[in-house]
Order: sequence, then structure tokens, then C-alpha cells
Amino acid sequence: MADDRVMQVQGIYEPKVIDDFQLIGLAAETILPGEEGKVIQKMFISSLDEHFPLFATQLLSPILGADPGSSLNSLLVLVKPDNKAYVYQRFPFGVTVIPKTSVEPHLAVFKDNLADIVGVFFQDIVINLNPEDGDKIVWLFRENWHFGLFFDLSGKLNSLSGLQEMGCYYRRLTYLNEYLFLEKSSNFKQMIEDGWFPFVAVINDGIEKIQLYYQEDRKYPSILQELIDSFNKEKLLNLTSRWWENPLFASKQRIIQAGINNYLANTEEGYISAVKNLATELEGIIRIAYHQDCGKSPSTKELKEYISNQGKNKFSTLGSLCFPDKFLDYLSDYIFRGFDVQAGYLPESRHSVAHGVAQDDVYNQGFALKLILTLDNIYFFLRS
Repeated sequence: MADDRVMQVQGIYEPKVIDDFQLIGLAAETILPGEEGKVIQKMFISSLDEHFPLFATQLLSPILGADPGSSLNSLLVLVKPDNKAYVYQRFPFGVTVIPKTSVEPHLAVFKDNLADIVGVFFQDIVINLNPEDGDKIVWLFRENWHFGLFFDLSGKLNSLSGLQEMGCYYRRLTYLNEYLFLEKSSNFKQMIEDGWFPFVAVINDGIEKIQLYYQEDRKYPSILQELIDSFNKEKLLNLTSRWWENPLFASKQRIIQAGINNYLANTEEGYISAVKNLATELEGIIRIAYHQDCGKSPSTKELKEYISNQGKNKFSTLGSLCFPDKFLDYLSDYIFRGFDVQAGYLPESRHSVAHGVAQDDVYNQGFALKLILTLDNIYFFLRS
């Protein structure tokens, strides 16, 4: 039965075979006979680049013949060390992800449960077309109305790291709008000053509200209120229930849950209690984690750097959707932002709340939710 399935799938994925594939790369410059010059053997380019049509045509024409771009949406070319190339226009494909909640085998996975994409693979339950170490590869894909083209013709491919690298390029085009928005420094700076961040909890599930709010120059607070209101009782309980898997969070469950319950009361008094409770417990969890790992008590600077580095270790791929490199800025410029009573500078922050100098309007629903979402990020960053 299994052999029959393999034969059926192989028929679908039947490759074109080129017995002696000699393409080694694309010229980076004019190279005269007998002179030195540079040849690009590995790169990624997307259709956002003005040179994409030229690069794609020069790379794919030797493989497919004239005018390969007229109807081509995807292509996988695997070249073995003996220079035999296997050209697939149909092939299995999947992504390696970090989910927000547990996922059981063979059950449906929804986009709003994805925290990050960390790799790709060319395999299904029957056939494996993943490249092997030392192979050469050409991969063309279309996502989010754009094309991506990756090639490594060096013959030095490492299969694992290569699939992870290709995953970064695929993620880039899949979330292109989000990246273009977040990579604009003024947007990220303003978000952080306001206490917003691409939290794990809003990736694929609310980040578009934050994006729209800032694209509209913060004219419509109702957009953010829609995001805040979307974190209703059911959603928040689903979110916080995963925290208790971590012993650090579990040891503080009674205290933290009291803050969550106060938030869910949806009253001014509830938000005040939630902010007072969660602002200090947030720091406490990081301090205890640091002490367990390092055997000493951290300074505030060490505390912030520690949790940011934990995030970088967890979401280690270049350009992670969770932006752990920016989390240090978020902690410094918002959560642990300082205050100056004499100058009348009393922003919403852990410090102004813990020292009892925060103004009344700081104790609001939005700040309380940001603390909850920050705690959720800390949970993911600390999770083994």
C-alpha cells in the first residue's frame, strides 16, 4: 500500500532531469577573457527589486528554456554532486513554525496560532525532496503577490541551515506589509513610546490594528480600542492558561491571576488593581529567572538585557516576527522608563507605578493590557 502511494505521488512530482547541469552562478560584473571577475553563487532576490526580471530570466532560462516567466509561479531545482539536476514544477511544501499553543499531529493549524516561521521543507508523508548536504538548489516561490528567488550553486549547502535561511525569505514575503511598517524606524519608535509592540499575542491576531492606527497618524483611538476589546475573557484566559506550565509563573499564579481577574472586572477599580499588581510581578519573574541562571541579583540594566537575550535565543532566526532585538528598547523606553517628579515627567511605567508617583490616568485598561501582553512575551522568551 505504501509503495502504491509512493508511485502515485512520484507521478505527480515527476521531475525534468538535466544530466549535466553546469550553471555555477550569475556574473556580478563584466568579466573580460583572461581577467578576474566575481560570480554570485548564492543569493536571494524578490520581485520588489528592479533587477529581479533580469536575474530570474538569466537563472531560469537555462533550466526551462525561453520565456520561463510567462506562467511560472513556483519551481524547485535540486542539483546533485554528480551535476544531475532534478527540476520540479510541482513539489511538496511546508513551513516549520513556533506556535502559540500546543498543536497535535494531523490537526488543522490556523494562522492566528503562529508566533513565528523559522524554516521551510519540501516533504510530505510520502516523499522527501529536501536538499541534502552538498546539493545545489534553485527555489522560486510566489507569496503575497510577490515572487522570491533563492539559489545556492556553491555546492556547499548545509541542508538544515539552508532550509532555515529559506524560511526567513519566505516569512519576509508572507508578512511583507508588517515588516515594511515595523522596519520604518519612526513607526517602531512611536509604538514603543506609546507602549505597543509586536507582542507574540498580536502576531497574526491584531497587529494589523496597531499598524492601521499608526498609518492613520494616531487620529482614531477607536482602532486601538477595537484591539483592546478583542482581548475578552475567553481570549485572555486561553492566553494566560499556558503561563502556568512554567514553574516561575506557576509559583506566582495566585498573585498574577488576581491581577488578571481584576482586569476582567472591566471597571476603573479593576484596572487600577491590575496595573499595581502586574507591573511589579512582571519584574519579579525576570529577576527570579536571572538569579536562577546567574546566581546573583541583577541591576535593572542586566535584568532588561537578560530577558531580551532570552528572546533572541528562543526566536533566533534573522528577522523573527517577534523582534526580540527590539524588546530591549521596549523595556527600556516604556516598561522600565524613568520618571522625574521635579520636572513633572511622570509617564506610565513600572517605575512610576511601583514608586507611587504615577498620575491617575495611567491606571487604565490599555496600560493594564500592555502589561499582560508583556508578561506573555516574557513567558515565551523564558520557555525552554
